[in-house]
Amino acid sequence: MSSPVARAESRGPTPPAKLGAQAFSRDLSRLLLTFVAVAAVDGVFGSLLTGRIRLWFPQWVDPAWATNSDALVVYSQSYLAGVFLLPVLAWIIDRDFLSHRGRPARASFWAVCLLTLLVIVLWKGELMLSHDKQGEAVAIGVLTALIYGLVVIGRSLPARLADWPPRLLLRRLLLALAVFFLAMSVIDPVLQVGVQGMAWSRGLVIEMAFFIPAGVALWVIARAMKRRDEVRANAD
Repeated sequence: MSSPVARAESRGPTPPAKLGAQAFSRDLSRLLLTFVAVAAVDGVFGSLLTGRIRLWFPQWVDPAWATNSDALVVYSQSYLAGVFLLPVLAWIIDRDFLSHRGRPARASFWAVCLLTLLVIVLWKGELMLSHDKQGEAVAIGVLTALIYGLVVIGRSLPARLADWPPRLLLRRLLLALAVFFLAMSVIDPVLQVGVQGMAWSRGLVIEMAFFIPAGVALWVIARAMKRRDEVRANAD
């Protein structure tokens, strides 16, 4: 039975049209995942932090939510993730569907996209200002960029790490954890006691008692693995 690699080679190179379709599907799925993730994070964690259910249409549940300080629901701007991602979607469409068209067609497309974006910004911006939600809009923008970056990296990172030998990957993971624990054993007490003027607490002492030995132990293990790998490499 032939291997998957052999079967792929027998089929020959992927046609350009199929590569373009794959790129569009990949990038569109990234946008959709980002939008859903932002809405989910805001809906779950935002609601828990504020103690009120965050909805795009709170008036469906409580028509007087805006004037009722004890309302169960509150207005959410997580839909702004879609607005922030609109330029990316337009760029994807332009790349995969309009690259062979003339300049007038592409210019018209971008003009319509920018006009639509302007209308949405003016419309939603008025709502944002009326409810004093500027800070929340910035937070949604940062969250959208962060999650989109994680989605992009999360797709390519496993393929990149697959080329690393398992022992090298484990060694670097242990070393990174050791650096984190040792760094936090210095940074946390400096900020709490030195900068903030807080007293040494039981929790901070327990934290140091864990961070320092754990960091040293992981560092020693990582270095020992490195020396053993070097010995094996020289022997080969």
